[in-house]
Amino acid sequence: MKLFTVGLLLGTATWTLTSCTSLEPERDNVVATQIPPQFQSESGSAELQLNWWEGFQSPQLNQLMAKAFAGNLTLEQAAARLQQAEATARKVGADGKLKVNGEAGYGVSRADSTSTRSVSLGLAAGYEVDLWGRISSTEKAALANWDASKFDMQTAAMTLSAELASRYFTWLAQNEALAIYKSQQQSNLNKLSAIELRYKTGQATVLDLLQQRQLVAADEAKLPPVRASIVNSEHAIAIYIGQIPGSDLQLKPEPLPELPPRPDAGLPVNLLENRPDIQSARLALESADWTVGAARAARLPTLSLSGSVTTSGENFDDLFNDWASNLAANLLAPLLDGGSRKAEVDRSLAVSRETIAAYRLAVLEAIQETEDALSNESHQADYLQALQKQYAAAQKSEAESIRRYQRGVLPFLDALTAVLARESLEITTVQAQNDLLTNRIQLYRALGGDWSFIQEEN
Repeated sequence: MKLFTVGLLLGTATWTLTSCTSLEPERDNVVATQIPPQFQSESGSAELQLNWWEGFQSPQLNQLMAKAFAGNLTLEQAAARLQQAEATARKVGADGKLKVNGEAGYGVSRADSTSTRSVSLGLAAGYEVDLWGRISSTEKAALANWDASKFDMQTAAMTLSAELASRYFTWLAQNEALAIYKSQQQSNLNKLSAIELRYKTGQATVLDLLQQRQLVAADEAKLPPVRASIVNSEHAIAIYIGQIPGSDLQLKPEPLPELPPRPDAGLPVNLLENRPDIQSARLALESADWTVGAARAARLPTLSLSGSVTTSGENFDDLFNDWASNLAANLLAPLLDGGSRKAEVDRSLAVSRETIAAYRLAVLEAIQETEDALSNESHQADYLQALQKQYAAAQKSEAESIRRYQRGVLPFLDALTAVLARESLEITTVQAQNDLLTNRIQLYRALGGDWSFIQEEN
């Protein structure tokens, strides 16, 4: 009879569970209308490689990337947050499972010269029937957050690779600029010696001599800021790879690399799958939707099954035979809560609207970043090409100006102006080359890719 009663209660709960209206959230494609059919800027045709930095043919950069993926502290934080999200999901999942607690007691009573010992054991069980999907919605929200944390970690790796490559190329450009400044300084020192000789023979004026000395002093003043910027870049690189700033990174300057073939950007809709930050934003929206469902279900009655039994003395065998027959069903309905549950529904709805906006913004920003990277690279390439033509013309102008000055048919100031123009363009060209590389790196970052490997390495 007791077993029949228990079965009836469980059967009633199961029937109620299957017959109740589900409160699962409804999801619409909230970004369909804001995704263009194709990018406006010109794309490339090469296949996008995940390890895109290897295309620059720099063993030093490849080694830095490997060290960064293994030792970067931002990635370590992301890995820890992923573990937290996993544990939270497991904890929430445990709320929907049967819970059994054991109780034990031991006592001694004395009467006159005799003492009596007593031992008791008990079992208490409880289980909430998920009538309206509150428990399952909460669990699904936690699982979505867990999945979002996976993509957050991938986003951190994607961002790290772009920042490290940009900083490394900046370091190369700074070293190249330092070498150029030193070369210019030596060239101007040689010119100063020649002008001093011409001054002694009356072929140059004192103004010519002073202006050249000023140019040499200006060259000397350019060196310290560049050296400082090189050290700062090395410190930043050390942080990226998880080392102490000031450590010997064993890096050697090398020429700035050539651009690999431009990758095919694909279609804007591909960003929804290729960008881990967009995937994370989508899952945050999904989690918020499930949270709304859980908040709505919390306003409805709850059905819980509970039971307990204790035994003492010699009746321990009855403990495990009788506890299930003492299960009781309790239906609890919220009556007055001061509007707390309604406020929680309103709050979760507002959070859902916020995540919708955040998801839409993430998509728009991803499209913008891709369009910007494509456009910037095209225009930067044109700019660099024009600079190179200008620099070649400046070299010829400088050579002709110096020859005319030496023949006495051109004032020294005109020759000096030509020298300064050529020197300035030499540095500007290096900066433009670095900017072109940075634009390509931003394109790789904007296009995303499959970064799931980073979870296996951390």
